[in-house]
Order: sequence, then C-alpha cells, then structure tokens
Amino acid sequence: MDVPVLYVKGKQAFKKSMGSMRLLGNAANLVKKLSEEYALFHIVDLDALNGNKSNFDLYDNLTYFTHVQVECKPDEKLIGALLQMEARVVVDLPAKLDFEKFGKKKSLLVGKVKPGFAEPFPPIREILLDGKDDELAKRILNEDKRLFVRKEHYPKGFRRAFGVLFEL
Repeated sequence: MDVPVLYVKGKQAFKKSMGSMRLLGNAANLVKKLSEEYALFHIVDLDALNGNKSNFDLYDNLTYFTHVQVECKPDEKLIGALLQMEARVVVDLPAKLDFEKFGKKKSLLVGKVKPGFAEPFPPIREILLDGKDDELAKRILNEDKRLFVRKEHYPKGFRRAFGVLFEL
C-alpha cells in the first residue's frame, strides 16, 4: 500500500522540498481529494510534536472518510485524544509509555524505529522502519508485525511490507 506523507501546521498541508517546506494548501481539502487514490495518510503534525492539539479537529473530520496516522509528541493525553477519534498514532521507540493503558485502542499505535533498533518491541502490531536496515526489517516481520518502510530507503519496497511511505 502506498502511503503519502504530509506535514501539517495550522491546518495547512506542506511537503518537504529540497530541505524546506512547501505549502500545498488546506489539509482537509487535500486529503479529501487524495483519498480517492490513497487509503492511508501519514501525517507529521508539527504542532502536536510541540504538544499543541490545534489540528485535532482536522483528524476527527478526516477519520470519517479515510485513515490517518499522526506523528505527535509522546504524551499520553495527546495519544489518547487521537485514539479516541480513531486516528492511528505514530510513537518513536523506545518510548516510556504504558502501552497496555490504551487497551484495545493500542491496535491503532505504530512504533517508529531507527536502523539498529535492538530493544524488544512493545505490545503493538505495526512498526515504521525509518531508515534502511534489512536485518531489522526481517526481525519486524519475523515477530509478526506489520512493516512500514520509506520509499527513499527502499525504492522498490521491501518484500512483504504492509505500507510504503512516500513524499508527495
């Protein structure tokens, strides 16, 4: 599955272009248009990474017609609010979170790991490998986790990857 990456700040969508951010327009309108082609969107919420919930109403609306996974600050209140609206939440690993606290909603959590990650995975089902590491990718799959990779690290994908993230 191809998964577009969007950066959101102040309800506006951006993309990275040659090291800087380029405005794409209103995030809700853009996702609605692109949802005809894509089933899942990976959103890096630049406000939520600073602990601000200003874009959360956007996700509440988006989850009615598509699926989004949102990167935010690893704060239980922020994560809980996103999970309540059925948004998937991307959490950097290792994390000092009590994953069991999220109950059945923990199925909406995605762990994000860097190459060389050697710690045990928390009790979540999906892992985003943020870099090229074939051995770690195999370990993720061997532990029966869904694997997400980035297209720039795996231009032809990775065998059995659940999703391939790409920049618009």
